[in-house]
Amino acid sequence: MAEPKNILIICVDRDDDLGRKAGIKGPIIGRTDNLNAAAKLAVKDPTDSDVNSIFGAVKSFDELKKKYAGIEVVTLTGAVGRGFEADKNVNAQLDKVLEEFPAEGFVFISDGADDDALLPLIQGRIKLISKKLILVKQAKSIESTYVTIIEALKDPFLSKVVFGIPGIILLLYYFIGIQSLQIIALVLGAYLLLKGFGVEEPLLKTFRKVTGSISIHRISFPFYLATLFIFLFGLVNGYSYYLISIETDFWIKLIASSETVYSFIALASISYIIGKIIDAISLKQAFKLRKYLLSITSVFLVWLILDSGTKVVLGTTDLYWFLVNVIASFIILLLVFKASSVFDIRQKITKLLIGLPVYDKEGKWIGKVSQVNAKKHWIAFKNIKTKKKNLLTREAFMLKKGRILAA
Repeated sequence: MAEPKNILIICVDRDDDLGRKAGIKGPIIGRTDNLNAAAKLAVKDPTDSDVNSIFGAVKSFDELKKKYAGIEVVTLTGAVGRGFEADKNVNAQLDKVLEEFPAEGFVFISDGADDDALLPLIQGRIKLISKKLILVKQAKSIESTYVTIIEALKDPFLSKVVFGIPGIILLLYYFIGIQSLQIIALVLGAYLLLKGFGVEEPLLKTFRKVTGSISIHRISFPFYLATLFIFLFGLVNGYSYYLISIETDFWIKLIASSETVYSFIALASISYIIGKIIDAISLKQAFKLRKYLLSITSVFLVWLILDSGTKVVLGTTDLYWFLVNVIASFIILLLVFKASSVFDIRQKITKLLIGLPVYDKEGKWIGKVSQVNAKKHWIAFKNIKTKKKNLLTREAFMLKKGRILAA
């Protein structure tokens, strides 16, 4: 594959500090404008990490302009609260930049994980050449101590000792301690257990994913908000059931309480997936619909199997009913898998393809689908360089991960 000729140095201010603090709108294109923007933001807030990111982008620009004739530096801005609105702004600004400067590759300058979340969005449009993380140096003694402690706690055995054992002790104290301290002991004990056994990060990642989807600008907003409330209702309901239960056996009491909790978790999951379906339709990502439909079915069937299994443990039903649910779940999932093939648009010419990005055989973004003709089996797109309309027959392209790949 030929080496890219036009290179774009991209810095992202996802939460729009430039706009909120310095009154600067994105995109900021060019070395001079970026230096002026960074200086203005530094005057308003010297502690903002985006200042260092922009300076880092300019530095990379100065280093690479000796190697590449076609090179530009740009800073893209998002929106307050990040999430959907921020990503949409960055995407629109990237469109504007690529119309003026049709880059074939880019270097991504970031100050942390928040801006890194936008990397797949940009990478889907241009080829990633390099990524650089800009960190502000700290006092060496403090930094060394901090890094040493963090790295040590990553050791599985030490993590279980430092977090896991105190968590078990606090949970045990919860079941024998004073009522006024039981809730505190339960929360702390559960947290330390999750932290010690490595469950905390996946849970936080899922929580951020859900909360990051909440935006009043999305029509799916009610479903994402309902997801959080349903989940919280489930926890409260399970805890209340545990307190009022007259069962004396601890494990039976705990299993009976969890039965109500995972019912709410299943409803929360379904609500979240419905929100994703609405987003997929509004963002013209119909290729995801089949996956979401199968996800809803799987969540429902898992809940059905868990519910019947719990009832077997509690003695309210027999093993025969559990086996019937397992077999029925398999049949239902198989039928849904077959029926959902109608949403598989990989081999079809449909209006759902309009708006999808088009890439050439070298992986360069060359335009967006603007028109389709199902009867004649072709799609049309406007080339971002030549501004001419191009046609692709069904044999001349393939759909992969929401992108049109021209043969």
